Amino acid sequence: MPRDSRQPIAVICALADELVHLREALPPGREEWHGNRCVWHTELDGQPIVLALCGIGMLSAAAVAEAVIAHYEPAAIFNFGCTGAHRRDLLPGDMVIGARVVAYDSVTQDADGSEAFLGMRYLRRGVQETALFFAADPALLDRAVRVAATLEGQHEPWPIGVEWPDEVPHRSPILVVGTVASADRWNRMPARIEALVRLHDSHCEDMEAGAIALICASHDVPFLTVKDISNNELLKTTDGGAEFLAQFRDQLGRRAGAVVLGILRDLAAGPAPLLR
Repeated sequence: MPRDSRQPIAVICALADELVHLREALPPGREEWHGNRCVWHTELDGQPIVLALCGIGMLSAAAVAEAVIAHYEPAAIFNFGCTGAHRRDLLPGDMVIGARVVAYDSVTQDADGSEAFLGMRYLRRGVQETALFFAADPALLDRAVRVAATLEGQHEPWPIGVEWPDEVPHRSPILVVGTVASADRWNRMPARIEALVRLHDSHCEDMEAGAIALICASHDVPFLTVKDISNNELLKTTDGGAEFLAQFRDQLGRRAGAVVLGILRDLAAGPAPLLR
């Protein structure tokens, strides 16, 4: 793909219910298909933006991230969407900016059942690399924190009757900077969640960010994820699955999407941001 004066910024979400918050807020664009994969092209103040759905899961997320990088050579990739809390003080509607991302299911198991984390393995410029975590791009992280501060107090509170823990007083959303843990798992056992926190200092879990971060690392593409909490299994056990998410589909990714939109506007206002 020929390089324009500005490389596009890409945003990848798992669910259409998440990505819709950006699609509705950004200028109308055009749809483009490569094989069976679709992206939406739009722009802000001359900054090209590519929006893509990856579906749920690590393999799907990695495949779409690889395709987006190959076809569009983005200057950066953002991911946002819903996630489950790993801390008791993170409640539905709260947001986590991912300073670090870890795909925690890369483990070896001994005969006695004990497990050890191996780190995430990937090829970069043909060389095998291993990382215990992927750090967010520092410039993107700094910008995200600054933009998020300007939005403080503007986010709509989570609906009190939708999976809000009964014993917790209702409040407005808060934002923290922390670690996003990723795997093709939905953890609902407190002991398992607490073990992940001890090992990885995790704040929440999803099923895509770690895979996208790995692909970005292999191509030296700046990456940042912003998540919003949809459930806290430490406080209120859910039944999981699509039926659970359908209860509040209009809330999925709403607040994280607002933060990403603010970052995109901030980037678009600057001179040719993030050119590699």
